[in-house]
Amino acid sequence: MNRIILLDIDGVLVQPGGYRAALRATVKRFIGDYVIEEELPVSMEKRGISSEWDMSPLIIAAYWEDVLSRQPMENLSDDPVLAGEQIQRQRKVEEPMHLSIPAFELMDGQYPVDAAYEQECFSSIPSELRKNLMTESRDVYKSHTFRTFQHFTLGSETFGSTYQLPAEFEAQSLLLTEDKANISVEIRERLRHEWNSISGFTARPSKPPREWDGSHRGYAPEAELGLELAGLADIPLMSFGKLEFIAAQHGLNPATLMKPAPFHALAGILAAWTGDELAALNAAYEWHTSGKLNGKFSELPKSFELYVIEDTMGGVRATRAAGDILREAGFEVSVHTLGLTSGIAQKAEAFRKADVPFFENWESLIAGAGL
Repeated sequence: MNRIILLDIDGVLVQPGGYRAALRATVKRFIGDYVIEEELPVSMEKRGISSEWDMSPLIIAAYWEDVLSRQPMENLSDDPVLAGEQIQRQRKVEEPMHLSIPAFELMDGQYPVDAAYEQECFSSIPSELRKNLMTESRDVYKSHTFRTFQHFTLGSETFGSTYQLPAEFEAQSLLLTEDKANISVEIRERLRHEWNSISGFTARPSKPPREWDGSHRGYAPEAELGLELAGLADIPLMSFGKLEFIAAQHGLNPATLMKPAPFHALAGILAAWTGDELAALNAAYEWHTSGKLNGKFSELPKSFELYVIEDTMGGVRATRAAGDILREAGFEVSVHTLGLTSGIAQKAEAFRKADVPFFENWESLIAGAGL
């Protein structure tokens, strides 16, 4: 039977050391040498906060909240960079023993850091500073944390060419130096089996759809770097940059299209089968506006197995929802959600709670899932 397989990049095709290193480097520029233990970002992932673009302002806010709740400071700058310097210079209390990200409700179609801001987390931080730290988290012109993070992921030279902005400091690309391929040659060949149609399925930034011949300004090729590292540079890709592209065409917020939204999975499924990213995005947009799967979806086989391989729950939820939509449209689709934990207990726990079969590594996943 035909199989369509959606493959997350970070934690699945690639061990994402670069993003973790960039997270720590970004946070360091705002709060100094405070040590971010791996348990903190993993616990955030478990809650559904999977992007370091959200983690970095949340961690900075948690640090400032802890300090300012014990030592209020007057006349802090509204600029997060300057405020960070002021807080470090004026701090007299001990550094936090343990950083805590407060409980807040994740909202569909909204970035986690925006949800935290709207639910008034971190109330000890002055309101304008809190706003400047926690909003516009994907805007390179407005978000200090995003701009800093992109220096570290891309390197200062590629940052300048991608965004056509002067680099604010020198940095090497931590994606190039710290990421490692997570699949062997043998696993890669199994994925490329003639029965399988595969696509990358990620929240990483990327170029626009490969069929687009217009401007690429502002589109960072981070997802493409991940696929290249995994030896899968030629496969279709459904990533944040592609969703940004289609959202910009229609005046939408790309957050409303990204996993766990079914739009992301539907576009990834169609791109995997047809190889046409732009057509897949346009067809998914038509479904988004009409609730109907248009003619391009008729190219899918009437019966197929749908797999998603993920290390967090966002893509699992998106794929399950997409399977329901396809079945309602008359397709015979068997959905298989598979978790990859890399031995991280918190990820295993999240998959267990959601009744998702999970595996520690690719070898056990291939053997257990029969791929």
